[in-house]
Amino acid sequence: MPEGGYVCLYALQSLIPLITPKERTITEDQDDDWMWRVHHAQCPDPKGRVIFKIEQTAKVKQHPPNVDVPPAVPIRNPQSESRNLKDLRVLVESVGGHCTSRMKPGSYILLRSGRIYIPAGQHFCLYALQAVLPLLPAKQRMLHSEDWMKEDSRVICPDPAGNVILRIEEA
Repeated sequence: MPEGGYVCLYALQSLIPLITPKERTITEDQDDDWMWRVHHAQCPDPKGRVIFKIEQTAKVKQHPPNVDVPPAVPIRNPQSESRNLKDLRVLVESVGGHCTSRMKPGSYILLRSGRIYIPAGQHFCLYALQAVLPLLPAKQRMLHSEDWMKEDSRVICPDPAGNVILRIEEA
């Protein structure tokens, strides 16, 4: 974004889930997912159709300067040689306050390919889901050993009264 510029909050909401994986190298087979072909996103406002072009302008440095880092070795998903996308579980790890959605430790959702599954008879807080959604497309993929997201798997719900900690893990 140019200095002094701005972007609509609702448009940014559509862009964020795409930016996280697009700033990384997409390595999965084209049959496994659609992220390799995504170059545009649109604002969710149906009255004002604004389309954004997403392009990588430079590679992000994954390590501090003057540090010798061995080249990344592609690792296949051990669950399937033909599939690189990981199935993920988003688990309520702890509730440190009063969760108005009444989520409890152990509650979870599953992400398989591009689909979110909520176990029968359970629910999942919309705001907690909103907090974790931008990270899921990147966490499904192989991450460089120096990528901060490789080790960081916890997200906090935006409701400070609930203090709900979510953990993203392979399913």
